[in-house]
This record gives sequence, C-alpha cells and structure tokens, in this order.
Amino acid sequence: MILLTGATGFVGGNLLKEMLNQGFKVRCLVRNPSKAEAIKQAGVELVQGDVTDRDSIAKALEDGKVEAAVHLVGILAETKNTTFKVIHTEGTRNMVEACKQKNVKRFIHISALGTRENARSEYHKTKWEAEEIIRHSGLEYTIFRPSVLFGKEDKFANLFANIIKISPFIMIPGNGKNKMQTVSVKDLVKAMTMAINPHTNDFGVGVKDSKHINKVYEIAGPEKLAFNKIIDTICRVLGRTRLKIHIPMSLMRPGALIAECIFPKPPITRDQLLMLEEDNITENNALESIFGIKPVGFEEGIKGYLAT
Repeated sequence: MILLTGATGFVGGNLLKEMLNQGFKVRCLVRNPSKAEAIKQAGVELVQGDVTDRDSIAKALEDGKVEAAVHLVGILAETKNTTFKVIHTEGTRNMVEACKQKNVKRFIHISALGTRENARSEYHKTKWEAEEIIRHSGLEYTIFRPSVLFGKEDKFANLFANIIKISPFIMIPGNGKNKMQTVSVKDLVKAMTMAINPHTNDFGVGVKDSKHINKVYEIAGPEKLAFNKIIDTICRVLGRTRLKIHIPMSLMRPGALIAECIFPKPPITRDQLLMLEEDNITENNALESIFGIKPVGFEEGIKGYLAT
C-alpha cells in the first residue's frame, strides 16, 4: 500500500488516478475526510491527518501495511496562516521522521525545477531545504523536479485563458522573455508511478530494480518557451488575439506587496515575481532519457481542455 499526501490537489488527483489504473492500493492522508469523499473509491482509503502534525502521519502508518510514501503537499504562495517554511520544510521533516519511525523505507517526493541552494525565492529555498532533509534521511528516495505543469484543472493555462476570454489585453510581468519548459501533469504522474518501487510483489506493478533509488529527476516538456510565446499559444488555441502589455518589474513589485497586504490569496506575490525573472528550463530532462516517455507539447496538450 502507498501513503499519498496531497491527493486532493492538482498533481495528487492525477497521480491517484494513474496509480489506481496501475493496480496500486492507496491510503490518502487528508485533513478532512468528509470533504475528500470525491476521491474515495475502490482501492482508496482515507485517513485523517496533516503534514504539520507528525503524530497524525505516524498514526496513518502504524498498521504496517504501507510500504512507500508519496509526498506531494506544497503551496505556491504564502498566506498569513501558512508559510513555505511550515509546509515545505517542516511538513517534509514530519513525513520523513514518521516514515523512519514506522519503518517505511521508500519515499517519493515532488519538488520543483529551479530548486537549488541559495535560490532567490523562498519557494525554491524551502523546496531545497525539504530535499536536503530527504537526502540525509537514510530513506530510499526519489525526488521529482517538474517545470510548470499544465493539465485539465491546472492553475496556469486555465488562469490566463480565463483572463484572455474576458479582457481585450493581458498584462505580462517584465519583458516576457523568461523561458519555461511546461510539462503535462499526465507525463509527470506516469514517471512517478514508474518510480514507485515496492519491496514485495503484492502490487504486481512497479519498477523491480533499484535504478530510481536516491535519484533527483528534472521533469520538463519538449519545448523551451518564452512567457510571451506561452501567452500567444493560449490565445491561438482559444482563437483570440490579445494585446500584451508588459509591466516593468519595478512597478510589479510594489503592486504585489499591496496585494499581499490586502488579499488573503493575492493574485501575484513578490516571491513569484522573483521566479518569473529567471528561466525555468533544464538540459537534463528525465522524462525521455530515463523513463522513455515522449513529452506532450504545450499547444497539443492544452488543446484537449481549453479548446472545448
């Protein structure tokens, strides 16, 4: 059995579906089981718990049935009550310590492309801290670092598509030349499922050797697209033409600060602007070279859900 955190999220929902299709039995750690009834189905158990509560994680593991943990919980922006440090760093520490306590040796973790020591953004800094906790844990880990994800319920392509549908123009932070290697969430979860390596054959699936143990994989799409090109692609798929207005970062930053002070969930944050000032690409895409998955292109992928 697999313990899955973040099952109600975008990646988690897609991963849960893929794992069930492959015959895995999955136990989902959820904060409120009554609100997670939508994911309950054959092969799925719901247990109440929170990554900020180590005892609740240990309780979810105490029957000895779980052989691997898949940790997906993360946030894209901080709020007054939720910080990157609490969720990414301490939440991962709690997961790791609970797994060690209950002798769950296999640990799959989702990080982010751009994660590195001395990163500019707090998002990437805390993702790095989480990775370091895992790397020094003694667990048999696999860490995935995807670029920006797209898929039917994403908060990326859908966000800009909704703006394009109602506005005659779209505002671009900076010059729009920063590059991303957008990747399909379906490609990511296929790779993650392949990397889950049970210690027994109870599941009848999974990689049966240790080639994915203690590895960090960068996961990306086939194209390195400038942000301007991404917006143009979404417009083309929607059959719309929109004026792009580039807002200098020097003006975006104070606007983001004001948004952080006013809104519980600000539309843009200063930390996100830092990430938009750098490319999010890789020369070491593991999708094809390691997992043999031919990545879906951005335009081809979004046509399946934006053009309908």
